[in-house]
Amino acid sequence: MYICLCNGLTDRDVKSAVASGANRCANVYELLGAAPQCAKCTVHIRDIIRESADLPATQIIRK
Repeated sequence: MYICLCNGLTDRDVKSAVASGANRCANVYELLGAAPQCAKCTVHIRDIIRESADLPATQIIRK
């Protein structure tokens, strides 16, 4: 699915950038050789970054 129409970035592109170490929107754009234009996609990019940072339920430490 397209995440950024201005740059033609898909969810796979963003997930690949995140897997390569991008942990901010700016990092995603940089790794993909793109630049934010209308910035509507940043919400979706942040969601993908957050989802990738989630730990499996078995790894959550509870006090």
